[in-house]
Amino acid sequence: MQIQKVQSYTSFQANIPNVISPEYKTPQSKSNTVAVLGSSKATDDILKYMDICSNSVKAMILGGKNIVTGCGSMGIMGSAFNSAKNYSKNNEEGKPIQNLAIVKEPLWGDEDLENCITIASANSEAERIDKFSEVADTMVIFAGSTTTLQEATTLITKNYYGKEEDKKKIVLVGKDFFNGLAEQYNKLYETGLIKCEPSELFTVVDSEEELKQVIGY
Repeated sequence: MQIQKVQSYTSFQANIPNVISPEYKTPQSKSNTVAVLGSSKATDDILKYMDICSNSVKAMILGGKNIVTGCGSMGIMGSAFNSAKNYSKNNEEGKPIQNLAIVKEPLWGDEDLENCITIASANSEAERIDKFSEVADTMVIFAGSTTTLQEATTLITKNYYGKEEDKKKIVLVGKDFFNGLAEQYNKLYETGLIKCEPSELFTVVDSEEELKQVIGY
């Protein structure tokens, strides 16, 4: 995949807004947008999930949904970005309008800003999660590293403590990978430390078919 590297931080700042445009925060837009999170590395254990991600994102895009990622080029994030780029409708400038991105500053240097609509930047991973939540009602989280687990638990916690209208559909993809996390939430429920069943906060799936059934596309 050809990567459009950002030449300078100045040009990056000039072209990417800090505040998300209202058009991406309407109820209709949020209900039609899926945030995809996961590993930025392509290890052997991740390859299975990369295929599921690529095929699922293709189906979502062709079904009319928008995808928002972190604009990475490797691993799960690269699979989601590339699939969205390849199958999205394009605007008059030739940019794939269904392939949205929220990038973290400072940039890693491999961001492909030419083949997406970059709707915002964030100063930290925590801020980026908040911005993902501003534009998407559905969060699909694939296998990843410590940052992925942090993102998953942050979103689940917001589902538990947040207002009903702010709750997200959280789908964790990879039963083997997320088994320990699911067991921990089951223990919290069994001991009374949380008052609702974990299934009310998130769903764990393991295939394209299960993911499609949960999201609906």
